[in-house]
Amino acid sequence: MAKLRLVFPDAREWRYIIESLATIIDEANFIATEEGLKLRALDPGRIAMVELNMPQEVFEEYEAEGEVKIGVNFDDFNKIIKRAKADNKLELIVEDNKLTVVLLGRVVRRFSLPLLDIAGQELPEPRLNLTVNAQMLSDTFRDALKDAALFSESVRLKAENDALIMRARSDKGEWEAEFTRENGGLIEISIDEPAEASYGLDFLDKIVSKAYRISEIITLKFATNMPLSLRFDIAGGGWLSYLLAPRME
Repeated sequence: MAKLRLVFPDAREWRYIIESLATIIDEANFIATEEGLKLRALDPGRIAMVELNMPQEVFEEYEAEGEVKIGVNFDDFNKIIKRAKADNKLELIVEDNKLTVVLLGRVVRRFSLPLLDIAGQELPEPRLNLTVNAQMLSDTFRDALKDAALFSESVRLKAENDALIMRARSDKGEWEAEFTRENGGLIEISIDEPAEASYGLDFLDKIVSKAYRISEIITLKFATNMPLSLRFDIAGGGWLSYLLAPRME
């Protein structure tokens, strides 16, 4: 009998999740319990951390026996998930030290991967005092990052007076964008303390260019010279979040 079996209603949405994870991590363990599926991992350079939380309620079917570790290579997993079609459901089965990925549609397709034994301590939940909390449309933030990349390899975020300001500058020139609720650039913003910090565009673009498809809204949290938290809510419950180290200038 399988140690784990789950069915997710939209294989394409799962594909976006896996593509997003694969942008910064090579391999990691999913942890499945009776409560749901989780993952927390660092990129190889320890610049970014990713966290996935999917409660069992988001799945059409969910059966887990105790705690099940699912160690996967994300490049291999991603290649399989890319074969999903728009009307496919996804079934994952763990048994006999392998992961079987089933794409359910007009044709039932099965792919199997050996489970990896990935060592390492479980990462603790970060506890940070981030003083700015802002929400905006995910594609608005993605477009802003593309603007910033025209001028620099990093972007500076500044929050004050109920506005979020993004800047990029180099010897090529300068760019600035201001987002507020009044002009429609922000959905919400809360500033406990004004903040300013810079972050590398390489990681930001990798993350957002894939993850923006998961959720129409992105939640940003940061503080002066502190990590940037990016959160994308998953339809039906759960979330995918990233924590990106600041770039000191």
